Amino acid sequence: MNLRLAILSLTSRYALSADAGAEIKRLAKLDVEPPSLPRQLSLGMAALGATLGGLGIVFWIAANWESMSRTGRFALLQATLACMLLGAWRRQSARMPLALAGFLSCGALFAYFGQTYQTGADPWQLFALWAALTLPLCLGVRHDALWTAWVIVALTAALLWSQTPTGTWWEGSPYRSSLGSWVPAIALAFAFRYAPAHRPGGGIWPMRLCMIHATIGLATTAMWSLFSSGSHGLYPITLITVLALAYAFSRREMFDIFVISAIGLSANVLLVGGLARALFQDDTHGAEIPLMLLIGCAAAGLLAATVKLILHLSRRHA
Repeated sequence: MNLRLAILSLTSRYALSADAGAEIKRLAKLDVEPPSLPRQLSLGMAALGATLGGLGIVFWIAANWESMSRTGRFALLQATLACMLLGAWRRQSARMPLALAGFLSCGALFAYFGQTYQTGADPWQLFALWAALTLPLCLGVRHDALWTAWVIVALTAALLWSQTPTGTWWEGSPYRSSLGSWVPAIALAFAFRYAPAHRPGGGIWPMRLCMIHATIGLATTAMWSLFSSGSHGLYPITLITVLALAYAFSRREMFDIFVISAIGLSANVLLVGGLARALFQDDTHGAEIPLMLLIGCAAAGLLAATVKLILHLSRRHA
């Protein structure tokens, strides 16, 4: 449990006076600046500055597109990429922001190359190449911010691949959509969770981002399967997957309140959607309002039960 919440709970349970409550807060040093705050704040500002700097270079080239030659644009992007990577290699104190700026510069270079020469490559191929070539950079720097950016690019490549026309029976298949939405996200999430901390160096946020992407993909796939004619039985598959993920992340060794909350919300959407589909699959003329009221009450009760369960797990694993 959070220390502040624990103190408030003790104060309320034992009916402590205002002075006693203030003394407990003073002893717990709740009003003292957290020792990790300066470091986290500086890292956050550095990541924000690197992101804005990298995007600023891209936007500056776009704003001066007509006044620069093709060679000049390529030279500027390549010089920026080389300088950022060289700086990340030589300056350990600024390695993370410089590597993040180099990561963005690499993506800008690929985008400009594809737009200039019209290679005929699908967009997902450029994102996949971007993710593949910057993977050694992420493994070398080993930082949350860089891995988070890499996860966004890799999952975007998978999602775009699943939406690419192929001219085969596989095109438009819900199973292919699943392979591009929640399947790679879950695989990456477990890879980050179980990988030794000293190897990839990724913290908790890349895994959380993967699970958010996975829960959104699962809910979208399930709703499409539930309310379309060619469902191919994807709804029970997605529901079982969500329940299995909920069980996995409710265990002590994998528990994360951010992830379990996202999974809980996805489970609520799937269960309420399944209830609505079951109630409205037959002729319900004249009974729409009572059925909608029933669905609303079921959704409220399910949400309350989910919140209570998450709070129980949070206290048990604190």
